[in-house]
Amino acid sequence: MDKFLSKILEILKELDIKPVVYGSFGVATYLGDFKDFADIDLLIEDEFMNNRWKEFRKLFESKGFNLVNEKEHEFEFDDRKVGFASKNILIRDKIINDFSELIQYKNENAFTLTSEDFLKAYKFSVKDGYRINTREKKDKDIIDRLEVYIKNNFSTYTHF
Repeated sequence: MDKFLSKILEILKELDIKPVVYGSFGVATYLGDFKDFADIDLLIEDEFMNNRWKEFRKLFESKGFNLVNEKEHEFEFDDRKVGFASKNILIRDKIINDFSELIQYKNENAFTLTSEDFLKAYKFSVKDGYRINTREKKDKDIIDRLEVYIKNNFSTYTHF
């Protein structure tokens, strides 16, 4: 999936977009490859979900990506999917206060969340009706794993 992400980031760079790597693939920054990833979720500026959607869509289609779900802004390439959403959801859902709280994603031209903010996001998402019905057990597993990760990393800082 890292090569797939790199390909997407190269395309996004053409529009000066530095996305937020989100979802379980983003969580893997902390937990490692704890599962097989079916897709990558990226958060981008709201303007590309609305006013500049046609330009965004055209660029991805010109690079061989097929739009598979316009409502979810989801594309497919080589049997791998990438979904886009507005990064404003992070502030709307009170996951972060402002975008300065985002951190650099690996050595890539992207951001991600801290492990604590991912925990907030997953705890928020389990309140969503769709996710309760379709992902509750998987989300709970990620919450449990993040809590252990945070506890273990916090305890290493308290031993100075």
